[in-house]
Amino acid sequence: MAANGVALLISAVLSAAGCSTVAPPTVPTPRPPDARAATDVITEDGLRSHLIMLADVTDAATGYRSVGSPGYDAATDLVADALRGLGWSVTDDAFDAPTFADDGESVLEAGGRTYGVDDVRPLIFAPPGAVSGPVVAIDWRPGASDRTGRGCQAADYGDLPQGAIVLVRSGPCFRRDQVIAAQAAGAGGFVAGYGSAPSGSVPRSTLIDPGGLEIPAIAASGLVADALAALSEAGGTARITTTGRTTETPTRSIIAELAGSEPGSVVMLGAHLDSVIDGPGINDDGSGVAALLAIARALRETRPRATVRLAFWSGEELGLLGSSHYVAGLTDAERTEIVAYLNADMVGSPNGFAGVYDEASAPDGAKAITALLSAAVERAGARPVPVDLAGVSDHLPFGRAGIATGGLFSGASEKVDATQAASHDATAGQPADGCYHRPCDDLTNVDLELARVLTAALADVTVRLANTPELLAH
Repeated sequence: MAANGVALLISAVLSAAGCSTVAPPTVPTPRPPDARAATDVITEDGLRSHLIMLADVTDAATGYRSVGSPGYDAATDLVADALRGLGWSVTDDAFDAPTFADDGESVLEAGGRTYGVDDVRPLIFAPPGAVSGPVVAIDWRPGASDRTGRGCQAADYGDLPQGAIVLVRSGPCFRRDQVIAAQAAGAGGFVAGYGSAPSGSVPRSTLIDPGGLEIPAIAASGLVADALAALSEAGGTARITTTGRTTETPTRSIIAELAGSEPGSVVMLGAHLDSVIDGPGINDDGSGVAALLAIARALRETRPRATVRLAFWSGEELGLLGSSHYVAGLTDAERTEIVAYLNADMVGSPNGFAGVYDEASAPDGAKAITALLSAAVERAGARPVPVDLAGVSDHLPFGRAGIATGGLFSGASEKVDATQAASHDATAGQPADGCYHRPCDDLTNVDLELARVLTAALADVTVRLANTPELLAH
């Protein structure tokens, strides 16, 4: 007989004999979380274990976790099961998303040479096609990596030859804006030049939405961009052939909750679970995923005043799709309940720094979050430095909805400056993450000590806001 059966039999016998039974033990009410206790259990070993699990499931599937891939689906199952095992309530936020695939056969022919996958890659959501035309370089500077280029308006392209292939630097707008503007100006093809990108390390921008895109558009290494600029000067031509394709695919974000003792207030944290199609994404953003899982473990036996909600987003790399879908589905009451959204996108860059979101266009309450996170970073052992990401991660939809946002960031492909380098013993003049969006973004590409510092700071502020949500109530 099972033990439960024995207990029930004894209880029944005692009752029949008129004897009182022993009352079952009272389950203690979970205690409120303590900021110091939560940060103390955030360790490098704990973060490493989460990263290893994520890397293993990614490698066993497709080697990446882009939306629609077996790797992404396996990762969502892994994360959901881990959270349920920690006692969190887990739900899916499902939606259909455009997904992009690239077989690596796109090429650029220019100056008697043919450049392939090491030097040119179709931009995400750009349509396939083959076009030839005269090359026109728009304000090109050899080796340039800044974001002060033009091309955001049709007028920037002047009087283009019909069907021209335009070479454009990064500017103060999205690459999508540049492609749309080039189309309107009569361009037949678009080349996003990355002057500082060597062969084999070409970044691939997302064009956010496939709608309205009509011309082939590719990213190009500095080698190709400089060659195109020389052709432009000489009045030469080029040919682009792209084979990338876009399809509609069901996907899901994972949402987990630890219910608070007082309804009506939510402290929310998020990290994106998807990677690019060009690498395994262990720092971007496996480090953020590991941070949230570590915080889930640290809080699992507590009960804060405010509900703590964790989001593992789908489709960030495609254009903030998961977070945008989630925010669009909130009612006015649900939106008002969220007193803060904290973002964790890349918190373990190998030459990184302790960056704290401090954005010029942030909503009310963001400055207070910046102050809280900065103080927490100092307590965790690093020197915080402000960063303005201009809303290029999953906090953007929340900020646009009027929700106070903040976050931590250790740097991406941009070179680290002297102030940032002093934050956490980084090397100035080198990228924070030289493997950003590349195959080498693997387990060797994470600074676990920096990840521990930033995760501990997130845990610290999460607990403080969850225990005292009126700090940012609105």
